[in-house]
Amino acid sequence: MKLLRKAKIDQIIPPLAKQLRSSILQPQPFTWPQTEEERMRIVETVAEKRADELRRQQRYPPRFVNDLHEGRLLLYAPDENLCDGAAEYSSLGFFDVNNIPPWDTWICFFQQYLVSWVPPQLLELAGIGIDVNPELCILWAPEAGLPA
Repeated sequence: MKLLRKAKIDQIIPPLAKQLRSSILQPQPFTWPQTEEERMRIVETVAEKRADELRRQQRYPPRFVNDLHEGRLLLYAPDENLCDGAAEYSSLGFFDVNNIPPWDTWICFFQQYLVSWVPPQLLELAGIGIDVNPELCILWAPEAGLPA
């Protein structure tokens, strides 16, 4: 906590703060209390907007690809969040102050988790953010898939 006071997190604009957060995809915020269905709809809206934008740019994939391209799936549990800013600071803005991964990476809302994809270039920074997250609201999905 001393590091965060020294860093004056509210005055830092991390290098990644605006990356992977396209204004056209900006979602409604997760709030508490909110039902799983409401959160699913928020994430579905982001996915629909992304698909529309990719179609508009003629970049929509012709078929579903079951390959993470060396990235990893990340899980975020909004109800477990303390919003302390440590993950934001340590990940240079990959996570925001609420520990939420960038919305351009969101895939779906499954059970209590927002599922997102972390590109291989950002695995190390995301991992650093996960490591400093005291409440464990952000974690890597198991290699075998999502938790049951």
